[in-house]
Amino acid sequence: MVAPLTQPIIALVSDLIFESKIAATAKQAGVLVHIERRPEAVLDSLSEARGLIVDMSVSTGSALQLVRDAKAARPQLPVLAFLAHVEVELAKQTREAGADEVLPRSEFTARLAEILETLGASVRES
Repeated sequence: MVAPLTQPIIALVSDLIFESKIAATAKQAGVLVHIERRPEAVLDSLSEARGLIVDMSVSTGSALQLVRDAKAARPQLPVLAFLAHVEVELAKQTREAGADEVLPRSEFTARLAEILETLGASVRES
């Protein structure tokens, strides 16, 4: 099935700097990203998403639950989470919750264009 180009990647982000980085990189890559600040809003748009990016610094319990809920609702949806490199236990919990990839914030930033392009292409090719 080919996903329409209007199908966004949904990103739950609480930090305005990361929101700006994601938006600017997505624009350069030609990938549509819809930024949300509340997990509840993400769940409302999940059925239309190409992929999900979760900033685990957004109310940790809510972010973990969002990962679980997203994978329960759409098991094939690519879910990527990012967090501070010192949050080893949270990274483990995030993987257990179902995230396909969990990255330290620095690696997420360094690979952002690649990540957006991959998430954008992953559904178009499936």
